[in-house]
Amino acid sequence: MPADLARFLSMSSLSSATGAADPALPRQLLVTPEVTSVAQIASFASLLAQALARGIRLVQLRNRSLDADGYRALAESALALTHAAGAQLLLNPRADVADLWLDAANGLHADTVPHADGWHLTSARLLACAARPAGWKLVSAACHDAAQLAQAHRIGADFVTLSPVLATATHPDATPLGWPAFSALAAQTTLPVFALGGMRAETLSTARNAGAHGVAAIRAFWPAG
Repeated sequence: MPADLARFLSMSSLSSATGAADPALPRQLLVTPEVTSVAQIASFASLLAQALARGIRLVQLRNRSLDADGYRALAESALALTHAAGAQLLLNPRADVADLWLDAANGLHADTVPHADGWHLTSARLLACAARPAGWKLVSAACHDAAQLAQAHRIGADFVTLSPVLATATHPDATPLGWPAFSALAAQTTLPVFALGGMRAETLSTARNAGAHGVAAIRAFWPAG
């Protein structure tokens, strides 16, 4: 078993012992859709509860609209639901909120940081990291090329997303990697890789055959509103 995966499973087992997480890294990663105002949190929570009821056990709370107070309210709502379901939640707020919280585990803003299971690094922040962000059980990273995969390994990330594999409405201008290029890149790292971009639940077997640990998606795993 790769050392990085072994470390992830060990961390997950510890989290599970406290009632927060499943000991195995799930094959499906839900990346949440945008919430543009705190008024939408209640409806967001209802749909997240449905996704969790369908079996989602790993969630990345991605948001580019809410300030620190708004994102904290969103995260607290999501944390209550994910932990009740035995799922794990990774934070991924907009850049200024990340600046405030990312290394704040023992700092000035420690009391304002939601008690999530981990943090998801954007590719830009990943490349700017000199070391693994402190104070987080799990750290994942967004990767698009070999250099970013190498950096994720260097800082000790637990897993990565690699995208976009196929055409996606979320990033319509991005050039898809395609499965052959995805497979070649995934083979360059021992980290668990989630294929992202144009993924569906039924794409899992194709992704696994291409070297992925699992698949990540927004629309495929998010209930219709």
